[in-house]
Amino acid sequence: MNLDDMQAFVAAVEAGSVGRAALRLNLTQPAVSRRIQRLEEALDIVLLDRDSKPARPTPAGEAAYRRCVAVLRATAALERDARGGIAAGPLRVGVTLALSESVFAPAVEAVRKRCPEVALRLTAERSAALRKQLHEGLLDAAIVVSRLDRPLADPSAIALGTERVLVVAAEDSGLAPRVKVRDLAGAAWVINPEGCGFRAQLEHALAESGLGLNVIVESWGVAMQLALVSAGVGLGLIPERLLKDSPYRGRVRALAVQDLAPALAIWLVKAGELGPLEDAVEVVAETVRRHLAAPSDDVRAATVQTPAQAGRRGAEKQRRSKPTGKKPPAAKS
Repeated sequence: MNLDDMQAFVAAVEAGSVGRAALRLNLTQPAVSRRIQRLEEALDIVLLDRDSKPARPTPAGEAAYRRCVAVLRATAALERDARGGIAAGPLRVGVTLALSESVFAPAVEAVRKRCPEVALRLTAERSAALRKQLHEGLLDAAIVVSRLDRPLADPSAIALGTERVLVVAAEDSGLAPRVKVRDLAGAAWVINPEGCGFRAQLEHALAESGLGLNVIVESWGVAMQLALVSAGVGLGLIPERLLKDSPYRGRVRALAVQDLAPALAIWLVKAGELGPLEDAVEVVAETVRRHLAAPSDDVRAATVQTPAQAGRRGAEKQRRSKPTGKKPPAAKS
């Protein structure tokens, strides 16, 4: 049994196939296969279910994977200590789907700049799945969400901020700038799939008013959602920080829904002490903090307190300050 064999097996599990593991390790596929077979012989167990496509770890392989990761991480820590504690090696961080679209690129750039020896590997998933992967040793750290009134029980969890979303409609939707949930009866929605905390809060608010959620499009991806909202397909729930910089900002407007203010707390959780890699984790956390920073007051005023965009005040502002009586966009048959 040797470290190279363990590394090949771990790479195959994380990459999802022996072929992709070979690319990651800059080896041939037969060479990776031989290393995995050698580890299987040393442990006298079958590590991969080769009948499944792609190959997946067997139950024994899953346990062995966690052990191999621990061994490789301990070895990397020993090497870092010998070099004076310089952060280096792979760092596996999961990010909740609600933030991944805007956090991935700046996080990678920041880690490359400040911790160039760290190989950051990011994955996007729902928070529950990320916490499970963290517990199973598949991740080193994760950015997850929780309800504001239900902070994480993990005493080591670090609060990074709050993510808030706005109800947005097409600029010409005819809806009043300030409404209540009951005014959205029959509205069509372009929204995240089930499992999204913001969607759950919207569904709860609608249910309290005796209304249901009429979903026309459910998909992750703020850019696509805003494109559909701007075309009048339906209403959307968009993070405030993304709306202010969106190219669709001139074609959509935020509604002030007096009895609905969806928000989630954002947390950093870790598998344990990560040694010198803590610096790289903090770089990721700081990236998230910056992106959660609240928009400036002038942006908030332009998107919430007035229905028109910042450059179209005056008569347009006065016209939109009065309810029109028009109904929100409904589903098209």
